[in-house]
Amino acid sequence: MKHEFFNDGFFISKGKKSRTVLYYLKCFLLILMEWGYKFLLLFGRKQTSKKYYLSFCSIFKNEAPYMKEWIEYHLLVGVDHFYLYNNNSTDNYLEVLQPYIDKGIVTLTEWPEVPGQITAFKHCYENYRNETNWLSFPDLDEFVCPLEQNNIPEWLQSFKRYPLVMIYWRMFGTSGQMEHDYSRLLTEQYFNSWPKLTNIGKLILNTEYEIGYFKVDMMHYFLAKWNKLRIPPINQFGHFVLFGIHRHNKKVSIQMNHYWSKAYANYETKHKRGSACWGKSWKTFDKFVEYEQHNTSSDYSIYRFLIQLKLKMVGEYPETNE
Repeated sequence: MKHEFFNDGFFISKGKKSRTVLYYLKCFLLILMEWGYKFLLLFGRKQTSKKYYLSFCSIFKNEAPYMKEWIEYHLLVGVDHFYLYNNNSTDNYLEVLQPYIDKGIVTLTEWPEVPGQITAFKHCYENYRNETNWLSFPDLDEFVCPLEQNNIPEWLQSFKRYPLVMIYWRMFGTSGQMEHDYSRLLTEQYFNSWPKLTNIGKLILNTEYEIGYFKVDMMHYFLAKWNKLRIPPINQFGHFVLFGIHRHNKKVSIQMNHYWSKAYANYETKHKRGSACWGKSWKTFDKFVEYEQHNTSSDYSIYRFLIQLKLKMVGEYPETNE
């Protein structure tokens, strides 16, 4: 998928941005279909009470230094449970995860397949879907950051009748750091970002509906199945995403902070390790430079959670406020 900034206008399309007659026809058709989808979903499936309200499913390899922060942060913003798949890690991941496993917060599965991302997601969906109302598949370098509400479940309330919700990335780079400081929080160190959201993000599935298909590039886009219909995701701005077209507005109520590189040394390690999805080398140095040069802005939105997060990290968060 190609990363693009959201323009200030009404639409952005994947690939070429030229406004052709076909493009406008697609836009018109999308608006008509959107009305139809919204009407049909007035009669959609209602959520029932399940063990968890919101859960994350993620695959990881040698991410131990960042795991505790990622879990504690998302517990802070309303995630109830984590289905984690270990993809041949050689670090101390189990030492980090064991306290959360003992508390019933993490379900850990050993997953040695290479590449194993999509098969892990399929396993999670088939085995744990009925335990949770909402299920998302973020990576451990992605932090969902609500900007208006204080937690994700509160934000999700307005999307309860939809099968899929898309939250867009805000890309964060190195912030000029050659080496990562492991004594500090990741979310505190990296604030240099792209100036706008990208047209790529991750989905949250309403588990009353089925996933329409599993394929290699489904991490960022797939369809939900409702009877014989295939329903596209509705994005965070309340518009359906179809034909590679994203409708949006300027009011951003939530974003997914994607710390895709961290410090330069981390990028090098990630590049050599390859992708859990594609099983080959990750971004080239030219692509790294291109992404890094987009970092013309700073975003401190997640800082409003830092004090709470730091207290949770050291076990000093007041129990009465949990």
